[in-house]
Amino acid sequence: MSLLDIRNLSIDIATAQGKVRVIDKVSLTIVDGSIHGLVGESGSGKSLIAKAILGLHNASWTVTADRMFLGTTDLTKLSSKNRRRIMRKEIAMIFQHPRSYLDPSKKILPQIREVLPTISIKRRLLNIIKRSPEPSPRLRIKELLHKVGIQNDRIVLASYPYELSEGICQKVMIAMAIANNPSLIIADEPTTAMEPVTQEQIFRLLYKLNQLNNTTILLLSNNFGSIRDLSDYITLIYCGQTVESGSYKQIINSPMHPYTEAMIKTILDFDENISHKSQLYTLPGNIPSANQLPIGCRLGPRCPRAQRTCVINPEPLNLKGHMISCHFPSTDKN
Repeated sequence: MSLLDIRNLSIDIATAQGKVRVIDKVSLTIVDGSIHGLVGESGSGKSLIAKAILGLHNASWTVTADRMFLGTTDLTKLSSKNRRRIMRKEIAMIFQHPRSYLDPSKKILPQIREVLPTISIKRRLLNIIKRSPEPSPRLRIKELLHKVGIQNDRIVLASYPYELSEGICQKVMIAMAIANNPSLIIADEPTTAMEPVTQEQIFRLLYKLNQLNNTTILLLSNNFGSIRDLSDYITLIYCGQTVESGSYKQIINSPMHPYTEAMIKTILDFDENISHKSQLYTLPGNIPSANQLPIGCRLGPRCPRAQRTCVINPEPLNLKGHMISCHFPSTDKN
């Protein structure tokens, strides 16, 4: 059963040169209780898709979609007020660069207290009747911090964001995200600029939330290798277009799109004999800017299998469980 179902999402942004289509008919289906990796190079549009889901866009954006459902709720028909209510209760966001989203003028304690779910009067009365009082806000906050792996909660709660490491700030952000037990957490490159040990801690924490709480996670990343073993499903996006989507095993064992094959080749396999100072694999060329996008398949100028037909935008195909957008998919491995 899908928790989030998006069909043909497009985003046009008004610029000085006119409207630019930065996201072009992206479809995304996230299974309830799964970890879904959305992978692409920096500038591919992953964060734009996340902001469109959350409704965090301004008047210069034009967002259209044939379908954008969270469960049975049509997100495209919600008012701004109702969308904010959905964001608070059903969807949570973990941003990259957590210090940028924590208030530098406030200590951590009041910031977490602001996001705690409010207890209704009816629930308070029931607790009084049952003689089972609610834990104090301080105790609830302490439990949240312990849940995300922060043991020295007194020091952290009494600190300003700039006094904490990037990893601790990210754990605080995760604690704030799970305070309302959301159905979906969107993690936008949550380990950017962190050392490998801290990255591993953050990914282990997200995996634990998924396994113990059945929390669905949409994990955005530009590093295919870092999330491949964590994700149940993977969607690859390039320049605002979906190129391939499928289960983890399908994508790893039998990639069909040339961009997927290129991303897999960038993963270092230390079990193989790698020559000293050997050149690492990279896809030739650079990702184009938003106002210089090629027509048709946007990977065309960099694609090793590109032909004249690629100036026409490929229609999504369902090939043996893969959703792929390519005129010349590789099927010899299947």
